[in-house]
Amino acid sequence: MAFQRAYNGNSSIFFYGVLFAVAFSLNWIWEIGQMFAYTTDAGDSRAKSFVFCTLAAGADAVVTVGISGFLKSLMKPTGVKIYLSAAILGAMCATVFELFALRFGLWAYSEWMIVLPVIGAGLLPFIQLTLLVPLAIWLTNKFKSV
Repeated sequence: MAFQRAYNGNSSIFFYGVLFAVAFSLNWIWEIGQMFAYTTDAGDSRAKSFVFCTLAAGADAVVTVGISGFLKSLMKPTGVKIYLSAAILGAMCATVFELFALRFGLWAYSEWMIVLPVIGAGLLPFIQLTLLVPLAIWLTNKFKSV
């Protein structure tokens, strides 16, 4: 009921704010969970990795909001089609981000990361945005009816 009252007025602003918070939370948990699959320099502290994961989760949340806004401008925001489209766009973004980061040395994979053979991106970050973008959109849409 509280969410429905908050949707009165600037419902788009509220929706995207909630979507950002949901996406950030999901991605932050994922980022922390996959730290083992990335290498760190010998002198790096856990705090530095923690901050880096937090920044990455923020970027992932911005991407999620962007994908949602883009899809809502193209199609009706209901039904399976929007979630499948969000998954495809999430996979594409993950691939581009990973290839860019690897190319410019922003991070490197440890021996624990499975690398997808054709595209050269890590499996975990590929799955991350493929699953979490549509999941965050779905959860946020569910919050509207609470």
